[in-house]
Amino acid sequence: MTIALDAWFNARVGLLSRPPEYDGVSYMVSAQGIAHLLQSLHLRTGLHAIGTSIAPLWIGALAFQFLVAGAGPVQAFAARFWAVALLLVLVYWIVRSRAPRSLAIAAVVLTALLPIVVAGVRSSSWEFFVGPVSYDTDFGLDDARPDFLAAVLALWSIASLVEQTRGLRRSAYLVSVAFAASAVLVKQSTSPLVLAVWGVALAAVWFVHRRERLATRWTVLAVALLAVLLSPWAIYEGGARSVVRYLYQTEVTYKGAYGTNEGVLQRLGYFLGQLPSQLGQVEVWIVVAGAVLLAVALARRQLALAETVYAAVTLLFYVAFSLPTSRNPHLGIWISTSLWVFFWAGASRAAVATWPGPMTRASPALLAAAGVYTLLVYALGGIAVAGWPADEQRANQQRLEVTAGVAHELSRHISGGQCFTYAPGPGWPASIEFLMMDANGNAPASTATEVDTNVTTIGEYVDSARKCDAFLVYQQAMATVAQAFYAPPVYQPYFQAVADWVRAPASGYTLDRTWSFSDLPPLGQHALGRYQGVSLNVELYLRSSGT
Repeated sequence: MTIALDAWFNARVGLLSRPPEYDGVSYMVSAQGIAHLLQSLHLRTGLHAIGTSIAPLWIGALAFQFLVAGAGPVQAFAARFWAVALLLVLVYWIVRSRAPRSLAIAAVVLTALLPIVVAGVRSSSWEFFVGPVSYDTDFGLDDARPDFLAAVLALWSIASLVEQTRGLRRSAYLVSVAFAASAVLVKQSTSPLVLAVWGVALAAVWFVHRRERLATRWTVLAVALLAVLLSPWAIYEGGARSVVRYLYQTEVTYKGAYGTNEGVLQRLGYFLGQLPSQLGQVEVWIVVAGAVLLAVALARRQLALAETVYAAVTLLFYVAFSLPTSRNPHLGIWISTSLWVFFWAGASRAAVATWPGPMTRASPALLAAAGVYTLLVYALGGIAVAGWPADEQRANQQRLEVTAGVAHELSRHISGGQCFTYAPGPGWPASIEFLMMDANGNAPASTATEVDTNVTTIGEYVDSARKCDAFLVYQQAMATVAQAFYAPPVYQPYFQAVADWVRAPASGYTLDRTWSFSDLPPLGQHALGRYQGVSLNVELYLRSSGT
């Protein structure tokens, strides 16, 4: 129900009212190709493609969705069910082990209302009345990326260990290993961090129970079993090498596009500023204040091992994601989710321990308050959808229509094995490739969307573009395009050079079609319905016959 309601809001004013965006659309394209392979009974090839992908379990989950319900943005959106369901069950389990059932249900109700769970609901209900609006960061929390599921699985791997309140159990270690391996395979680029926090939890449990004979045996067993589960991916499928290569490219090769020049203190403050949009503009104040009080309680040793580990994991996530120069708001989901779990684990334990009688009597009232708050948020969201500015809706519709038009026209002239040049646009080029993919899982490729500016010259980039039969370019200067679509300044000369070359009379290409965007809102945050619009013209050039 939660996913369905959020999808309804997104289909009208959020992500589903626009073409799928990066990075989620890239996972969708990979999953779509694999789904076609599996549907054609090319099982070995399809499974190998899953194993060698950047996010094996996430892409496998998307491929399963596409196999069952067909390929599309809504089907990909539905894959969020796994993360949401696991998070709700985790919160209920943790709170119920410490507090009355009514409080546990209240915690679940409030968890189901978090922006990281229902970004379409929360973003519309807040930004319509308060503003500003941000489709990329706030609504973008619903993007089809694996971060949410990976973070929840990592927390399950930790909770399975530290929530052992009745002595050590081998089953808890086995379940923890399964969740840890799943978290690694859902998003391999964060696998070093997942393994680190899982190791912290495992070491903490061992230390507390180190005098017990089974503690060391089961700890070693857990490490060995995790190594066995991950070895095929890490070694034979090249997963370990892929992780190292990806992290190097992000921090070194493409630093000019994704990195920042901010100091350490500025970087440490970035994800703190993301908390209101991820935990809720109202909830965040309660959570942060509660976390500070719980930290004091931890220092006084008034809480248990589980709360200590949750706090340590939250801190590790925060530092690990803040220190690199490259980052994106979606990484904050790891921090927000772990902070939320720490808050409820610590608050429920401390409240029941301090006021056992009053908490039992107050829990039904807290549940009722959570229900009323939920109804209020959804009511405000409904009002927002009904009054969403027409210019915002027209802009979203234009993105859909132009992307569909470009994909349709390209498919008339090129197919799998051929290519077209990349131009910044709504989820381009992957959103175009997604629409062009045939029943065999093949789609035309595009020229590189990322450039190692220390190695590749502008001339070399243009030479690679000349191999394509279709050029997608803008009439306007790339600096103007960057006002509406993501185009890092360091890449703009490359994209501009491609556009300038194909328009030259001697290029051997002729203009086929032109599409127009009008009154687009600027990239990033802007005042809802009140902005200086950006108008752009997209041109498609095709190779002339005989050239």
